[in-house]
Amino acid sequence: MRVALKLVLATVLGTLAVLIIFGWVRARKEIELFDLDMRRDHLLVGTTLAVCVADEWIVAGQARAMQLVRQADEERQHMRVGFVHPSGRQNEIAPGRVSQRGVVNYLENFVMADPSEPDEEFLVSRVPVHGDKGELLGAVEIAERLGIRDEFVRGNLVGTLAATLAMVGFSGMVVLVMGVWLVGRPLNLLAAKAQRIGQGDLAGPLSFRQRDEISELASEVNAMCERLAEANARTQAETTARIDAIEQLRHADRLITVGRLAAGIAHELGTPLNVIAGRVKMLRRGTVDAEVGSEYLTAVAEQAERMTVIIRQLLDFAGRREPRPAPTDLHHIARVTARLVEPIAMKHGVEVEIGVDGDAMALGDPVQLEQVLSNLVVNGIHACARGGRVRITCGTEPASHGDPPSGGRRAYLRVTDDGHGMDEPTKARIFEPFFTTKDVGQGTGLGLSVAHGIILENGGSISVVSQSGMGSTFSVFLPAVAS
Repeated sequence: MRVALKLVLATVLGTLAVLIIFGWVRARKEIELFDLDMRRDHLLVGTTLAVCVADEWIVAGQARAMQLVRQADEERQHMRVGFVHPSGRQNEIAPGRVSQRGVVNYLENFVMADPSEPDEEFLVSRVPVHGDKGELLGAVEIAERLGIRDEFVRGNLVGTLAATLAMVGFSGMVVLVMGVWLVGRPLNLLAAKAQRIGQGDLAGPLSFRQRDEISELASEVNAMCERLAEANARTQAETTARIDAIEQLRHADRLITVGRLAAGIAHELGTPLNVIAGRVKMLRRGTVDAEVGSEYLTAVAEQAERMTVIIRQLLDFAGRREPRPAPTDLHHIARVTARLVEPIAMKHGVEVEIGVDGDAMALGDPVQLEQVLSNLVVNGIHACARGGRVRITCGTEPASHGDPPSGGRRAYLRVTDDGHGMDEPTKARIFEPFFTTKDVGQGTGLGLSVAHGIILENGGSISVVSQSGMGSTFSVFLPAVAS
């Protein structure tokens, strides 16, 4: 619509400018033509009256000739007719009555004002009158108000203005209607189509009956939508194929994990099952005495307990319960864990100590955090030789990029041992299920995998720093809460 209004405004202003210039030129031309007609009328009347005055002057005398001039003045309402003597004295004619303008021996035209009517100007024409011997008797003077010309021109201007306004109004309405129909409406449809394209709607092709540049633009927009629809279809097909490929890769990864689980279960459960089967067979034969039978039953119970622990860890890895995060004091978790692992530490001759680095309130499931810390401390004890040391520290520190927002700080648990450490290939695999560096029968390889999953579910992260022969440090980071 704005384009149509601009077209209307441009058309109206252009038409108005042309008509104004045309009217001004026409008015100037009419003034010139009117002046020319007045001079012609003056010449015709003056020449005729000059001949009659000259004849009457010669035949009947000056008085009779002046009577003829007065009669001519009375008969012509729009003109003033008088006689001017050679000295410039005038007889009964208003214009130039005090002018004393001398008479010349030829036709003369000029414009002058009447003292009695200062706002009026007159066109004055003087036609010389000659006697029978050619002497100059005077001149017939004809004066006509120029206001008549101005009124005529003003009337023409009013008519021209009315015609101009009518023409401008009509042309403006025509241009407005045509602009709205041929320009405004198509452009509005194109704008709406562009908005739909921006929103992803490529349906609804444009169709215009007119055959012009706007119609060609609409055709190009329709073609663009078709190409975009084809590109979207190709992209969707490629995305679907890519998702299918990812699902296949995930399925293959699951198969690999299942294979690893099966191999780990077979390896971890095979030895205790063999021990149990051998002891049971001996007991069934009845060839062992009571004391040896008691030892066999103790061995069977120990191996059954070992299988129970393995299966429980496998269940923890495969189907952990949903975490119940709550504000948890990590110092308390550290003290409880140290008491739980104290028998294992004493058996291996390793010292477990707790360091205090200030308040350490974290958001997490206390039961799961205790399980994670127990796994890390036990792994540290197993990595140390006799006389080694495992240190548990907890506190808060400024959060790094990527940590959950918690007022700019995070809580941490660190388990540092002075054991044999790990090389880079080993560090890359420590969180894989059933990967372990321990001897057969000492570990399942599920502890760190379970711990890694628990920390992620509690909104935290876990990292390790280790070098061969330099010990290891496991760091657990959790969202910090105000104490």
